[in-house]
Amino acid sequence: MCRKILAFALSIMALQGNLIFPANAIQSLSDLQIPPEDFARVANEFSTLSTTIRPLIDRTAFAREEFLRLRAETRGKGVEYQASHNYFRSQIRALYLSLRNDEEIKSQSKVLFKKIAKSPELIGNYLAARPVAYLPAECPPAIPLDGESIWETGKVVRVEDGDTVEVQTCRGNLNVRLIGVQAAETVKSYHFAQCGGAEASNFMKKLLPIGSEVQLRSNNYASANNYEALARPYRYIFAKDAQGNFTIDVQRQLLDAGLAMWFPNENEYVRNYQYLEALNQAAQKGLGSWSGSFCGNESDNTPLGAIELWIETDSPLPNENPFGEYVLLKNKTNVDINLSGWSIRDTSLDLFDPKYAFPVGTILRAGGILTVYIGSPLNNFPLAPDEISLGLNKAILQNPSPVGGKYTGDGIYLQTPLLANGGGNMRAWMHRPCIPTDCPKPEWVTKNLDGSLRNIPLPQTLSLALNPGKYGRIVPNMAGLTEQQAKVALAPLELAVTLIDKSNGAVGDKNVIDQNPKPGAYLPPNGTVTVYLDVKR
Repeated sequence: MCRKILAFALSIMALQGNLIFPANAIQSLSDLQIPPEDFARVANEFSTLSTTIRPLIDRTAFAREEFLRLRAETRGKGVEYQASHNYFRSQIRALYLSLRNDEEIKSQSKVLFKKIAKSPELIGNYLAARPVAYLPAECPPAIPLDGESIWETGKVVRVEDGDTVEVQTCRGNLNVRLIGVQAAETVKSYHFAQCGGAEASNFMKKLLPIGSEVQLRSNNYASANNYEALARPYRYIFAKDAQGNFTIDVQRQLLDAGLAMWFPNENEYVRNYQYLEALNQAAQKGLGSWSGSFCGNESDNTPLGAIELWIETDSPLPNENPFGEYVLLKNKTNVDINLSGWSIRDTSLDLFDPKYAFPVGTILRAGGILTVYIGSPLNNFPLAPDEISLGLNKAILQNPSPVGGKYTGDGIYLQTPLLANGGGNMRAWMHRPCIPTDCPKPEWVTKNLDGSLRNIPLPQTLSLALNPGKYGRIVPNMAGLTEQQAKVALAPLELAVTLIDKSNGAVGDKNVIDQNPKPGAYLPPNGTVTVYLDVKR
């Protein structure tokens, strides 16, 4: 059935594509020696019908082009190809169902197609001579420019948010997703609003008023972030300058204003490096989201620069275990900072959720370091007092790669507590890769305050998990031991002991009745084991 639908729809598209160009169509079809009255009747019927089904035809044509391109690029494999295939099929069926509603047109078109089929020697000439049926006449061929291509020009219909713009083009209305940037979100059905979302949207509305002309560029025509709706392509948007030339890089404008984060794309990488430069410059100047008071109504007055941030995006654990992705926060001040309700996020929406906020009571001690693990701790490795976990079940940070000038990677941003309006000021950030070279580890990551090398590299629990024999101490079973015996058992292991007497004044020899952590757990050197003593009852 699907093959029949495909064949029928492609035939309809071929005919309709020529009806878009009536003069050429009539000339080409007349070469097939079809009686004029037959062609005129069918052409008139299709002309009437086209006013109602033209949007369907446009979408089908667009879907077909995307399908053919992706099939060539992927050799018919991968998620993107399959999604484009499914989308093409859905558009074909929609077109087919619309056409077959008119039985008269269906009947007449069959007659016409039969006559065309009886002239096989002319079909080749017809196909070779006809105008391109799958793109309207006003769509020019792609124009190569600076490692990209200009695919479309058009007029702004509306600004959806800070990084999405609807543009009327020769291919219909495209819901264009800006390449290379992630603006703060406005409220959507699937997430809440974020501080800066309204500001980014308003900025774009002023930069791209309705009706203004824009130019759409990308490296790959088929670049899109939503293959269930291929009318939402990835594009760089360029606006006109005062001289009427498309020189204004809209994405760069957002970054320069501090209203977007760096969002590198593996396939669309031409501007990754310069966009990362732009973001760092805006952040260092304290613009927009990096102003320190952008969201207002802040109960916290921690200034920018008070906290330094280090991230590890490449998990050293097997199978990209998310426990190997972590963030280190360094308090560079001489006062404690209460991080209750603070959060980190990357450039995507993976961490954009209140459930990933730091637990109440999270304190970053003066001069201290806090480790934030992306994943849940591994079995038998209790977190240290200066460590917390967000508990994700998959790695989410993109590994950095400056290979081939692509400069793909990820960024982490530290935000103050989210407010009712989606607030949360930026307090620290870091990207991998760094520019112009990769990031050297700061001394506070590798050395103690006195300048000596750390016995256990940060983060502590991850180091134990990676090499328990080198960095860990296995907690022995101390059940039944006396107080003195417990101390003696732990001393060679470089473990301290905390004694808790639960005898309540009972007379008799006191022995260990319980311990924390349990036997078999790993602790770092100088870790503490709590033992509970009681007399035999």
